[in-house]
Order: sequence, then structure tokens, then C-alpha cells
Amino acid sequence: MTASNVNIAPLSSLPVELIFRILSFADNKTIIFSFGNVCKRFRSIINSYNQYNIDFRSVSKPYFDAICHFITPENIISLTLSNSNRTTNQISLFLSLVPFEKCIRLRSLTLVDIDENDFHTIFQLKNMIVSLSFTFRKKNSIQNPKTLPLIYTIISNENLQHLDFGLSWNRMEALPWPNQCRLESLILSSRISFKKFSSILSHCSKLKRLLLQDCVMEDLTEIDRSTTYPQLTSLAFDDSELHMDEFELLLSLTPSLQHLHIVGETDLFDGACWEKFIQKHLKNLNRFEFAFCGNTDYEFNNPTDVESLITSYRTPFWIENKHWFVICYYFKKSAIYSLYSLPICKTKVRFYPHEDKITCSTHSTLYNDASMTDNVHEMQLNLTNLMAHYDRNAKNALPSSPFFRKMNKLLLLTGNEWPDGSSEYLSAFIDLSCIVELSVSVDFDPNDISNTLTNITNLLKETSNLQSLTIDSSSTNAENICLLVPNHIKHLQVAIQSIDEMKLIVERLKQLSSITFNMLLDINSFLPDFLTWLMEKRNQSTYRNDTGYFSIWFNKNTAQIP
Repeated sequence: MTASNVNIAPLSSLPVELIFRILSFADNKTIIFSFGNVCKRFRSIINSYNQYNIDFRSVSKPYFDAICHFITPENIISLTLSNSNRTTNQISLFLSLVPFEKCIRLRSLTLVDIDENDFHTIFQLKNMIVSLSFTFRKKNSIQNPKTLPLIYTIISNENLQHLDFGLSWNRMEALPWPNQCRLESLILSSRISFKKFSSILSHCSKLKRLLLQDCVMEDLTEIDRSTTYPQLTSLAFDDSELHMDEFELLLSLTPSLQHLHIVGETDLFDGACWEKFIQKHLKNLNRFEFAFCGNTDYEFNNPTDVESLITSYRTPFWIENKHWFVICYYFKKSAIYSLYSLPICKTKVRFYPHEDKITCSTHSTLYNDASMTDNVHEMQLNLTNLMAHYDRNAKNALPSSPFFRKMNKLLLLTGNEWPDGSSEYLSAFIDLSCIVELSVSVDFDPNDISNTLTNITNLLKETSNLQSLTIDSSSTNAENICLLVPNHIKHLQVAIQSIDEMKLIVERLKQLSSITFNMLLDINSFLPDFLTWLMEKRNQSTYRNDTGYFSIWFNKNTAQIP
């Protein structure tokens, strides 16, 4: 049969089940505002489509309003709501627009910075949620005495398999853990005691994955070595202050681990100790990710000295048996080292000039494999210091391709002047097209302000997918800010010194979805006047007045969806 004889059915004639499958690969904006407007049949199909994954983080308010009025609650299977500065008071607004009790197919729910009252509203009825993540806007000041019992009830839900949450130390310690808990995955952003650690594992016989984001256990002397937790196969410590002997005690209770992840700043760098312990106690371990930072007793001045930090990782156990490789960065000025497993597992890093650091690795082709840094999503660097060491005339001064390919957040620190040529330098080792959040800390020198504005503008041209911009400076004015911010920026955070500056920025930068003002004045006496003006310009915008900050989530006077 020739290609010309093949009868290809048009999309409009495909079975509904197949169209549903196609829609699962499209975003909600495309489904509702493009696909649904093609014809009556497609509009009918999207009204009955029951696999909506709704993520309202960072969205514009008109888009949020439109989705809330269109969507049928029964058709939502995944929902993310946020009260961050970009979407102030979003959760309570959602609850006023959408009857949450009708979200009967909801299986995944994420709540960012939720208020206690809204938390109780959402969980007053039984649900079928399988995956839940939540943070309280004021986790250190939970007031309602019924909140902890409600969290206990949530954890007891037999449908719940994944849970991610955080409380203050005292609240977490006071939270009882239900018997026969059916959780399979748990992420805790709270500091917990070893007693709580043991209680959780004792009550969660199905728990396979546990991540502790703030690990300080001061009661490890209470360990009962006769009790182990073989159900756990993945254990992660994202910010640990435990020492090697404490890790040995703790990990001896989890003999079935296949994956271990540790970010720590203590005496953990000795590969020989880890080799001995893993061979004896963690025989199933096939993935070991770590980032260890520490100080040396004296300053190292050459690669041979730094090589001594990774010699214990060159044994057959690491290289031939496990194929686990490491890289060590030593910073001469501070006598600090950072030792990483490869690929680098740390998502947030600081970048230093090459002249200030010595690098050693057990991976022979490290710099030919950019995937080694694909887990790095956020970087902070001092641009002034970096450019001071950059020799534009040196051969091979810049890499041939970006080494950081998947970084989406960049924090830049500078002095009084923005360094010339910095955009070219940054783009050589960072794929700037991936950056969606940029923060610049700069003091605008009145004698060099034109050059600074030009250099920042050149950088913003390279960041084509940038959505969020923070300008951390108390020495600029609203006019300069308006000149800097390009049309593709949706979220802005700046410092202001007057109500007039606030009004000017809101009036000029109409493309913004949200703005957070760092207040350099007491706004309370001027607030009624400003809010009256704001509602005249952007009716039904939401706002939040926090100590030192004032955030607005803008509404627009047009039905256009950005």
C-alpha cells in the first residue's frame, strides 16, 4: 500500500478515549483555550475530560480566575495551590470560587504557605488523596489546638502513600504517629529527634523512602541496636549536622538501603570509613550521593595536597566495584573544601573563581560530561570577584559549551559597578536560556549608572525564558527599575522608598503578574490611600502586607489571558 492510499483520520473523528490520551500530553492552557475552541465536539470533550493536573504556582490572576470558572471540580486529579508572594491569598480565593468538596477525583494535592483556617476547610471531609504536600505560612505559630489532631487524621488515611510537610520542632515532637500507617514515601522539612525517627519507622511498616531536610538528632545515645527497619530502601539527609560515628549508629538500623543521600558539613569525607561501613552494614547499597563540606587544618597550596582528600576514594571498591566517582573543590582563601559524589547531587551551589580553587577528581573525563552538573538548579556567585580573575586575552579562557545546562535560578552579587563583559562570561558556562528566576544584588554608583543599566539589560536579553526578577538595591529609583524590566518578566521584587515609586512601577509595568515591594518606609499610614488607588487601577487584585514587604497579585481590567 502506498502512502497516498493511506486514509488518515482527522483529529475530530478520533475516538474520545484516544483524544483523552493526546490531551494528557498537553498543558491546561492549550486544552481549554485552544483545543476547546476548535469546534463544539472538542468543547464537549474537554468538559468531560477528567484528568486535569492544575498547578497554580506563579500563574496570573486572570488565568487563575478563568480556570476556576471553567473547570469542573470532579475532573481535577492533581492540584497545586500557593499563597506565596507571587499569588497572595490564592488558596482562600480558590475555596471561594470552587466547591472543594466536589473534588472527588483528586489524588494529588500540594498546598504552599497555607493558612490554618483554609487547612481545616480543605480537610474537613474525607478524601481519596494519595499524595499530599503542605507548608504552613506561619509554621512556628500554629494557633488552633485542633490542627495537630487533624494532621494525625490525615496521616491515618489509608489511601495516603506520599506525604511532604513541615512543622516547628515542638509541634513535630508533639505530633503522635498513627499505628499501621500506610505511607510509602515521607519528606520532613522539620528537625526531629531520634525518638521521633524511630517512632515513625516503627509505625510505618510500608515506608520505603524517607527524606529529612533538617537533621540534628541530639538523642542518638538512646539507640536500641536490636531494632532495625528493613522496610526502608531510600534514605536522604539534605542538611545534616551528624558526625560519622552518629551516622554509623543510625544507618546500622537500616540494613536494606539501596539509595543513600547525605548533604553534611562535618567529618564525613573519609572514604575508607564509608567503604568499611558500607561493606559491613549496607550490602544492598547501589546509589550513594553525597556533598561534604569542611575545613582543613592548614592551607593547601597545590593539587597534591588536595589530592590527599580523595585518595581514599581511588580504591577498587569505589572505582571498579561501585563505579562511584567524586570531585573535590578546595578554596584557598578560606581553606574550605567541598567533596561531591558524581553526578553532583546538590541542587544549590556557590561558584568561585578558578584562581581561588583547586580541583581534583577520580573521574577522568569529568569536563567532557556536562550531565555531571544536571542536578544543579540554583547558583550564587559574586560577579565582581569572578570577573576580576577573568583574562579576556587568555587562550581557551572560556569553555566551548555551557557546563551548567539545567540551572533555573541564578543569584548575582556585585559591587558598585557592574563588570563589563559579564554576560558573555556567564553564558559561556551557564545556559542562560534555562534561567527562570534571577536575583541581582547591586549598588548603583551614580557616576556609572548608565553603564550598569546597559550591562544588566544585556544580561536580561540573554535570559529569554526569565519570568521572575529580584533587584536587591536600595540605591536605585523607580525610573531606572522601569527602564530595566523587559516585557517577558512576570514577577518582580524591588526595594522602594515612597508610595509614589510604588504607583509609578505599577502604572508602567503592566505586564507584571505580581510584585513584591521591599519596604524602606512605614507603609501603614499611607496604605488606605494606596489601596484605593490600586483598586481603581487593578480592581480585584489581592495583596498582603507583611513586615517589611508588600505583595500584590494583579488582576487586569481585560478578559485577555496572558
